[in-house]
Amino acid sequence: MTSINSVQSMERALSLAEPRGPSGLPEPDAGAVLALACHCVMVDNGFVCMRPNGNASSKWVPQPRWSVELKDEWVFRYSMPGKRNTLVLHCSLQRASGRMLAHTIEAGNERNSHLLGLMLEKYVPAAAKLGSSSWEGVLQHSDALVPMMQQHLLSPLLEAAEDVIDTACSTGETWAAGNAGARSPASRWLAYVMNPLGGPEGAGGGAGPYAVPAVLLTGVALAAVAVYYARRRQQ
Repeated sequence: MTSINSVQSMERALSLAEPRGPSGLPEPDAGAVLALACHCVMVDNGFVCMRPNGNASSKWVPQPRWSVELKDEWVFRYSMPGKRNTLVLHCSLQRASGRMLAHTIEAGNERNSHLLGLMLEKYVPAAAKLGSSSWEGVLQHSDALVPMMQQHLLSPLLEAAEDVIDTACSTGETWAAGNAGARSPASRWLAYVMNPLGGPEGAGGGAGPYAVPAVLLTGVALAAVAVYYARRRQQ
């Protein structure tokens, strides 16, 4: 659950992202303020800001030079636990109309791209406060910004983003057959079941028809071992 649920909590998040207030921005600007607020929503929802050296005084602090690389554009890059690719927030301002486009994208998957239009004056109405060292009263209507971003930018982005796949156990078809040294007859028989064509072990024979689900293999293994030792006790 998000912790940014009021104007005051958004102001606290902004103060963690830029402790010097809006006057601490390289160019105090209403567009940069709204972009930074969007960044705070991303971080508050579990997105981890990516930095060149990985160091920062707070998780809220964005990448260096985030507000000066492009004119009227602000770019933030994130990782997300469980997701494979970099996730990007790109905010761009059309000054003539006063409209900002907040755009979330999954790097390497251009189809996973989502847009939200925001009217700058609604969220940062008082230009006089941009020179302040405090975030109090600078951003308005954060109670509307947060759910809109969650609905239109964050949720669809994460739903479509590619997951991290653990190649060792993700398919349910990989089974470690054990060392290639001395084995009991039961383990040798099970290795044959896993690999009837004599190919590389540990991958279900390496061919589709011989890929056996891990749950079934576990049952077969237990049964084989039980039969083997039962026979030994009878001898």
